[in-house]
Amino acid sequence: MRSRLIAAILLPVFAVSAACGGDDAGSQPRGTGNDTDYLRAVCVGIDRVTDALISATTPEAIAAVIEEFAASMRQIDPPPDLTEYNRQFVAYLEAALKDPTSVVTTPPPLPPDDVRRRLAQLEPQIPECREPTFFSRGLE
Repeated sequence: MRSRLIAAILLPVFAVSAACGGDDAGSQPRGTGNDTDYLRAVCVGIDRVTDALISATTPEAIAAVIEEFAASMRQIDPPPDLTEYNRQFVAYLEAALKDPTSVVTTPPPLPPDDVRRRLAQLEPQIPECREPTFFSRGLE
């Protein structure tokens, strides 16, 4: 009787957890966003961080801007082929919170070259991309 009671309690829990799926990278949702919106978010964030590096008077003030950038990138719906890159970029921003000026000395991750070329061609057309070289630098 006791084993039936435990089974009756645990079975629905296992069924619900199995239906929800795991957190491994294979089950992560892929983005459905578009390049224009993604570039706009990246450029706005870069501009704000750049402005903070120039005008902020404390590392904490720079960190606050980096945290806002990371938060906006966590919320964005990236294009499908930028989903993994976006995770890496958010991790880069989060790591920079420990030393906010490291964004000057530590290069950010970059997507694969074919994706970078596509974004680099679009960067100059996005008004928010004041200095449209983030994705094109180092490409030949």
